[in-house]
Amino acid sequence: MRPLLFATRMAFICNILFILCLVIQRTYDFIPIKEISSMVLLLGWIVAPIQNIVANIWYGLVLVSKSTIRLPRWIAVFNLCFLIIQMFVYLILPS
Repeated sequence: MRPLLFATRMAFICNILFILCLVIQRTYDFIPIKEISSMVLLLGWIVAPIQNIVANIWYGLVLVSKSTIRLPRWIAVFNLCFLIIQMFVYLILPS
């Protein structure tokens, strides 16, 4: 289950960067180094939803198979909440 733990941690980091991207979008780009700013935007806008979907589907499959997992429940709930927020931002807000 170590790959699942890595996937959920990666999704967690990308979700934090997604929050940062929302702040940058609503205010201004306050990150002075353009390379770091572009990395934050790439991981926050593009990688975060994909990684979040992968991690949540994987976690759901593990739950359905009733395997034992050593994953903190709070990180799974956090990622699921942010998946819902990301679907709202990407699918509902643009229309």
